[in-house]
Parts: sequence; structure tokens; C-alpha cells
Amino acid sequence: MQANLHRERSGIRVPLHRLKHLDCEEKEKLLKRASKAYRQSVNWCLSLIAHYRERVGRGSFVGSFLDYYTADASYPIRKAVQEGDLEVDFPKVNYADLEDSEEETSAGVGGKRPCRKLLPDRMRAARDRANQKLVDFIVKRRGADHHLLDIVKGRKQSRWLTSFLSANRYVICIETYLEDEDQLDVVVKHLQEIYQQTDQAVLALIRGEKVRFLLEVLLPEAIICSIAALDGLDYKGAEEKYLRGPPVRRREKELFDKDILKQVRKRSEKARKEVRPPPVPGASAGASSSP
Repeated sequence: MQANLHRERSGIRVPLHRLKHLDCEEKEKLLKRASKAYRQSVNWCLSLIAHYRERVGRGSFVGSFLDYYTADASYPIRKAVQEGDLEVDFPKVNYADLEDSEEETSAGVGGKRPCRKLLPDRMRAARDRANQKLVDFIVKRRGADHHLLDIVKGRKQSRWLTSFLSANRYVICIETYLEDEDQLDVVVKHLQEIYQQTDQAVLALIRGEKVRFLLEVLLPEAIICSIAALDGLDYKGAEEKYLRGPPVRRREKELFDKDILKQVRKRSEKARKEVRPPPVPGASAGASSSP
């Protein structure tokens, strides 16, 4: 399986002695322990493997298990998960508790010094996966449409609209909650459809500031509505979660700070070069003219 994986996407290395063959002696014991909390997920995996072995045995499929998983032949098994009919869950790795890097204990080829490998930061990816559920609720299921239409048609009050109308200056930085630009683009395109149904009285209040209205009113209202529906919270609780924003781990903050400092240094260096006076033609350093 490792040979079929992209190197840049590989994650934590697992010691070889920790791996077990699927048909090892401890199989029944391990399956019994895993099934206590993840029975449905384990059964689905075993069904997928059994289906693969059956196809290979009959000669109707030739290839690795990874090839089979991405092929149309496995679609009937994967369909239940992809369409949401089967809830597959597995133990979550708490990457926040892992060290940011690991040092190889064994010497490399030719007796080279052990290399230090930086582990990929999975927290952002995990947040993107969780936020995708919010995006699907807003765009595919149109779960927030009724709430948003009540606002744009003036049937429901919104503190975000009130804040937007009372703001006396343009907001430079807007908290979008969604960190992935593609997810944000999909949601904003859907909100533009909602905006087309805005009541004339509300349009008069907006005064043509469509972009600000989308980002400062409809976007937070849509996300808060989806958080409330998916997390089982009331509007106030969902709004508090939205205002807290996504959880950011220490390493992400450090990388962000380093990036900001790097940009500041570049701008400072560029500014110093621009204000440096040009050399005087014909003048030599340390020399003065005599009468």
C-alpha cells in the first residue's frame, strides 16, 4: 500500500513490528476489541476486503487493493458510505498531542546522520473536513435558505444586519470561519443567489454595497444557522461558536507569526533601499576639496 501512496501525502510512520497481517493469529481478538466501539465501521471494511478478494479470485479484477478501492468495481460497497446511508467512524488521532517533528533513530544509508522529518499538520485538514459539512448543508441541502430569505425580505431581524448598517467605516478584515478558499467560493456563489431575492426596502438600506452585505451579513448568518442545525445548538450557542472561530494550535500560530515577521522584514529592507540617497557623481569617499 505504501508504494501506491504519494510521498508528499504520507503521514505518521508506523513501526513495522506494530503492523499485523489481516489473517494473523490475533485477528479474532483484535476484531472483537475494535468492534466494541466501531462495529459498523469494522464490518464495512471487512466487507470491502472480502469483496475485493472474491473479485480477484474469480479473475474479474486484476490489481492492488488501492486500485480496486478507486475503481468502479467497488462502487456498490462504497456507495453506502458516500451517500450517507452508513455512518463510518474510526478512532481520531489527536495530532495536537504529537510532537511537531520526529527524529529517525536508525542511521541512514551509508552511515549518514539521522534525518529530522517534519510531520504534516493535520489540524487544518481536519477543520476543512468538518467545515465541508457546513458547506454541504448550506449549498447542497439549502438548509439555511429559509433563514436567509427571512432576513433579505425583512421578515426577521438580524444583529449582523444591524451591525452592518450602523458601521461607520469599511471593515478591512472579515472573519469568514471557513479557511478553505474553494469552500468559501462555493458558499458565496450560493449567497449571491439568495441576494437576488432581496426586498427593495432592504436593498435601499444596503445602498448598493453587495459585497459587504454578502460577507458581513449573509455569510455569518448562513454559517451560524448550519452550526446550529448540525451541532444541535440554539442560535446563541451557534453564534458563540462562530465568534470563537476555528481552534488553532500552537504550531500554526508560530508559523503564522514567522510568516508575518518575514514579510515585515522584506518590506523594511525594500523601504531602506528606496530612501537610501544616491551617490554623488565625482565624489570620493573621505576626500574633500581644497581651496
